[in-house]
Amino acid sequence: MSELHWQRIGFRDLPELTREELIDVVKRNHPSSLASLKKFLKDENINVSDERLLQLVKQLQSDGTIPLSIKHPGSFREYLLDTWNAWWFYLAIIVALSEVYLVMSNAQAGAALFLRNLFGLGILGIIPGFLTVLIVFPGDQLNALEKIALSIFLSVVISIAVGVLLGLGPYFQASNNIIILTVYVFLADLGAGYRSYGFLRKSH
Repeated sequence: MSELHWQRIGFRDLPELTREELIDVVKRNHPSSLASLKKFLKDENINVSDERLLQLVKQLQSDGTIPLSIKHPGSFREYLLDTWNAWWFYLAIIVALSEVYLVMSNAQAGAALFLRNLFGLGILGIIPGFLTVLIVFPGDQLNALEKIALSIFLSVVISIAVGVLLGLGPYFQASNNIIILTVYVFLADLGAGYRSYGFLRKSH
């Protein structure tokens, strides 16, 4: 079997989080939100799906085992204002706008050139696909390795499609290419954010 196959099996065959493990993490770290609880679990190399975590939290809250107060966003706006959960939403916007600025200012040397190449790699090879994956799979249907692979593949496809469309006319320029990709990133970012909020609301 391929290495990818064994990695996928290894990820999915990890033992599920138990009540005792969750209680221990909560008592030691005192999380104030579901996002912070997930971070503490991740720091201790405990992998758990959102569905399983929410199920355990609900059980512990209902029987009063631990006084855990989990805040749920009441609206899409509240979800976006929770930067702990929606950090990726703002990161995509920052990278896209920064790359537009660096391309339009024709940065050619020093730190500006390094950032232009770095952000350009993100816009061309990762971010558009990542946001598209979140639109299609807003929850934990895919593991991290699958999300990364799909993000790169879709980003390349989207970048090529934009280049082909621009090549049909006299518009094939770096500035036009990055502007169109940035518009796509903005729209996909909103779509991915709303889909993630909808999934979270449905889970609750």
